Amino acid sequence: MEDRMLNEKESLALISQMILNTKKNVRQNAGVPALLWGYATILTSLAVYAGVVLLQQQWVMLGWLLIPILGGVGMLWLGRREKPVMTKTYLDRVIKYIWLIMGLVCFGVSAAAFIYNIPILFFVSLLMSASITLTGCVADYKVYVYFGIAGIILSFLCLVVRAPEQILVFAANFVVMMIIPSHMLNAENRKNECKE
Repeated sequence: MEDRMLNEKESLALISQMILNTKKNVRQNAGVPALLWGYATILTSLAVYAGVVLLQQQWVMLGWLLIPILGGVGMLWLGRREKPVMTKTYLDRVIKYIWLIMGLVCFGVSAAAFIYNIPILFFVSLLMSASITLTGCVADYKVYVYFGIAGIILSFLCLVVRAPEQILVFAANFVVMMIIPSHMLNAENRKNECKE
């Protein structure tokens, strides 16, 4: 391929196409991990709720450790299953760091909740809703933005509803902010693949 200078119109068209390809790449890779972590959180929440209601023992709260275990194993499985992305873009890195930082903060707050009496379900729900919202902003996917904002608002119910029903509110918020919009995103991706 020969090197040549692009004129202004060609440069803008190339930049626009690269931005569209990057957004498409980000959208195609966002739905499945969100579903994986969302379902891991919901299943764990329901198991912890059942344990609290049926057993009424404090040690049942250790069940929350299933979230990083299920999510981590799922991500390893997903990493082996997915076809590699040819190029990692700046948006890919931004989204990766949003989730890495928010995940570490959630882990830190969760660890602190074993020592201090803090409204952990509120904080985790709020941070994850903010992460979905930011992902939607970066990927220019409005559904994530809208459902993420709904999740932020619903997070405050965790401050109003008392335990153990607070766990059900927490699980329901993950359905709203992660499961529903991620299934919508995956359905849209499948529809777009059929058109191509």
